[in-house]
Amino acid sequence: MMYRIFGCPMHYGVGAQGLTGSIDYLNRYCGDLNLTMLPEISMPEDHLPNLKNINSVLANCRQIAEHGRTALQEGMTPLYLAGDHSCAIGTVSAAAACYDNLGLVWIDAHPDINTDATTLTGNIHGMPVAALLGMGEKSLTEILNDRPKIKAGNLVMLGLRDIDPPEKAFLKDLNIRYFTYRDMEKQGISSCVEACISHLSGLDHVHISFDVDVMDPALLPGVSVPVPGGLLPRDAFRIMDTLTRRLPIVSCDIVEFNAARDSGDRTAEFVCSMIQKILQQR
Repeated sequence: MMYRIFGCPMHYGVGAQGLTGSIDYLNRYCGDLNLTMLPEISMPEDHLPNLKNINSVLANCRQIAEHGRTALQEGMTPLYLAGDHSCAIGTVSAAAACYDNLGLVWIDAHPDINTDATTLTGNIHGMPVAALLGMGEKSLTEILNDRPKIKAGNLVMLGLRDIDPPEKAFLKDLNIRYFTYRDMEKQGISSCVEACISHLSGLDHVHISFDVDVMDPALLPGVSVPVPGGLLPRDAFRIMDTLTRRLPIVSCDIVEFNAARDSGDRTAEFVCSMIQKILQQR
C-alpha cells in the first residue's frame, strides 16, 4: 500500500482560525511528512446563516476530491490531513467516484448528519455525512457527480457523544449503525470494533474518517469543538490498527487538529503517532 499524503488546511466549515495554520504546524512538528499541500481557497460568499461560507467550502471540497480521485486512479492510497470535517465531503467523494458501494467508518464525537434545514449553527462541518448520503443542500451532494456517495447501510459511526435531536432522528430513521462512547464503555471497545468490521465485511472498499475531537479533550485539547469524555490514545491506536488491518481501506482522513488550542504539543504528538501507525500498514 503506497500512501499519498495531502495537506488540506481548510477552516471555512467551522470558522475556527486556528485550523488554517495547523497542517503546516503538524508538518513541521512531525519532521516533514512529504505532504502534497492543497492551499485553502477563499471565495466570495452569499452570507447564508444556515450554510456559512458555502462557496469556499464547495471550492475546497472540489479541489480535495479531484486530487484524491487522481491519486486513487494512479493506484495510491490517499491520507488526508485536513482542517474542519466538512472536507470529508471531498475525501469521501473521491473514493466514491472510483469505487461503487463504498463503506465509511466515521470516528467522531459528532455524527455530523445535520442539513441546512436542521443545523443550529450553520457550520457545514456538521453536515458532511448528510451530504454524502445525498441529503440537504444540493450543491454539497454533487461533488464530482450527482449520485449519493454512500448508502446508510454502508456506514458505521464510533465514539459519538454529542448528538443533536434532529441527528438522532436521522440516525434512527436511516437505521445507521452507530456506537456512542458510552456504548463503547459498556460493551467494550473491542466488541464494538468487531461489530463494525462485521457490518462492513461484505464490502471491498472502505474509507475511514477520523476526527481528533473523538479523543478526550482533557488529555488532547487541540480541537475546535471539544466534548467532555472520549477515547484515550491507546484506545484510538488499537481501533485504527484493527480497522486498517482487517478492512479493505482505500483512503483515510484525519481532521480537526487545531494547533492554536493545543497544550504542550500533546495533540500534535498524538496525531503524528497516528499518522505513523497508519503509514506502517503498507
